[in-house]
Amino acid sequence: MTAPDWLRLGGGHTALPLADGRSLRLLTVREVLQACREGMDLEGDKALNNNACLLARALVREGEPLYSDGRAVLAALSPEEIESLAGAWAAFDRRENPGLTAHPDRVEDLKDALKGLPQERLKWKVLRAFGALPTEERARAMTGRDYLWCALHLLLDQEEVLDRLCPACREETRQDRCPVCGRASGDGETETNGAFDWAQFQALREG
Repeated sequence: MTAPDWLRLGGGHTALPLADGRSLRLLTVREVLQACREGMDLEGDKALNNNACLLARALVREGEPLYSDGRAVLAALSPEEIESLAGAWAAFDRRENPGLTAHPDRVEDLKDALKGLPQERLKWKVLRAFGALPTEERARAMTGRDYLWCALHLLLDQEEVLDRLCPACREETRQDRCPVCGRASGDGETETNGAFDWAQFQALREG
């Protein structure tokens, strides 16, 4: 069964195993730029040099790089091997690591998928509230209950603020309003202007 595309954003594979015990790992944006820069400094075919410098970073065995730099890759592998491995890495990268160059249709599909996944939206809102990126160790170590614990406390913080308001101001605060002009927007349902979906968290809190 093929994993849904949205799942690759937060839980995709980070390495492509090869038949001989080697793997091709995903690279950071910085590493790709470094490979391009290194390739430009080498003499000879630019495409081959760039691929060799990329493989010097991507080709690993048990997590350890096999080559020190692009020159070492050029010395050890044939042009055909370099082209084949670089092609496999590029296909893996396109599939598992959609980035800012992803096709607009794929971006829209991913956005629509996440829009219908309240748990993923909840995780994002918790990370945003604490200024954390999903790649940080503190975020990677979080369990589902950790996210829920943080989310519920953030909700309680919002409720404490509302409890200190008079009834009129409390009702005013709960109204959906345009962030630009301040006029009432939406269907008038009770929802705060905070970072979280009030109805979603109410449901979570009740079990």
